[in-house]
Amino acid sequence: MQSEQGTSPLLIFVLLAITLVSVLLPQPAYAEQTFSPDTAIVISCNTPAQVVEAGETASFTLDVTNTGPEINQKLWAESFYAEKYQWDVIFRDGDIRIYKVAPGTGESMKINVSIETDSFTPTGEYPIRIHIGPGYYWVYVTISKTHAGEKGTLKLNIVDKDGAKIQGAEITLIRTDESLPPDKVMSTADGTISTELDQGEYDLSVKKAGYKSAERRDIRIRGGITTDAGTVMLEKDLFAAELTVKTPSITTTISTNPKYSFVIRNIGRNDDTYRLGIETPPAGWYFRFRDSANTGTDISEIFIKDGEEKELTMEAIPPYGTRAGEYSFTLSVDSSQAVYRENLTAAIKGDYDLRVYAGQYQYDVNKGGTLDFPLTISNAGTAGALTNVRVTVSAPDGWNADVDPETVAGIEPGQSAKVTIRIVPPSDIVASDYKVRVKVASDQTEKSDDFRIVVHEQSFIAILGIGIIVLIGGGVYLAFRKYNRR
Repeated sequence: MQSEQGTSPLLIFVLLAITLVSVLLPQPAYAEQTFSPDTAIVISCNTPAQVVEAGETASFTLDVTNTGPEINQKLWAESFYAEKYQWDVIFRDGDIRIYKVAPGTGESMKINVSIETDSFTPTGEYPIRIHIGPGYYWVYVTISKTHAGEKGTLKLNIVDKDGAKIQGAEITLIRTDESLPPDKVMSTADGTISTELDQGEYDLSVKKAGYKSAERRDIRIRGGITTDAGTVMLEKDLFAAELTVKTPSITTTISTNPKYSFVIRNIGRNDDTYRLGIETPPAGWYFRFRDSANTGTDISEIFIKDGEEKELTMEAIPPYGTRAGEYSFTLSVDSSQAVYRENLTAAIKGDYDLRVYAGQYQYDVNKGGTLDFPLTISNAGTAGALTNVRVTVSAPDGWNADVDPETVAGIEPGQSAKVTIRIVPPSDIVASDYKVRVKVASDQTEKSDDFRIVVHEQSFIAILGIGIIVLIGGGVYLAFRKYNRR
């Protein structure tokens, strides 16, 4: 009996120590009660644990039954990790956000719980205790992949009220949680944007000429996640137009007038008349407008129905003596509600003008003789030097033609160079008129000219012919006198 009595206090001490340790030591999350016992609110969930990437949303559907009286039950979430990593826990009944429920006695209902994780959350398992009045239920979110330091992607569609895609809308993205400069992007041809942004909250402003502006607020961007902000519809103004110049900057020479093709599209809801003009024109310049479909008539205004467009041409005519340089002016289209402008530029360059001169355009030469005549090549242009100037002669078959020199390295504007053309016709050629073509070509331009060459018989043959004629005539004369006397 003494031994049994001696062991009893020791046993009691050991049991008390085990109990104390179990109370003081922290318990893992899975050791908690899955749901609250002994309350009127009974909560259950078929899928209490989900796996998502950081920045994604985990969704749970809780079945809630009230076995007690009908009273308002507050909804809230308890989690050290959710607060640390700035998670959002949202309660919904269908699509409606809620924060209290009041099921009747014996009634059941479903509550959707969305847990929006943050992109910089480390991988691991995170317990969250969902409270509904006095009842609670543990759910678990496992982060399989973190997106810490990554940018997120924003997607957005821009359409009009008819669903047509709107290209060129300007979207301003203002980050609300930091004083940073706004970002700006433009909608593409299919009316969409897809742009990378730093993680944070953003307000969006959507603008487009001819449309009323629209806004979207509190768009949350998470790193590594694509956020679809849906569709923004822009409403057309009563009077609005879209002005598009195909080539706003044109380079041409002094001898050629620059012509600009542009399109006016009536994107308003009403028909309108558009007046055409030029602002800040260069001194002495003249401008005229024509309908591309009717190029023979100058116009100063044009009527366009809503939804239609017109293609027009504007010709800029500089005054005589305009120097080479860059000239700027502004095309203006004045509608019933606004003035639409487009800055234009005309870069006028000097032209290349190669000229060929000779003392005359007809030369005489005897059969078998040699003809030399000078040729002057002049640079009458203003664009720059004529380089690698080459002279070639095209003569009839059997003729010899040479140029000295055949090539001139360069001729500056206002300067000239001389070459000598040598022509040798065949000795047996028939005396007549012949044409010789001289072509002068440079790296920039070329010029051709024709010369008439008159080929004569050689002079001694002519003298011999005359002598024969004289002899024949003398013989006839002597014979006449002799026989006439008899």
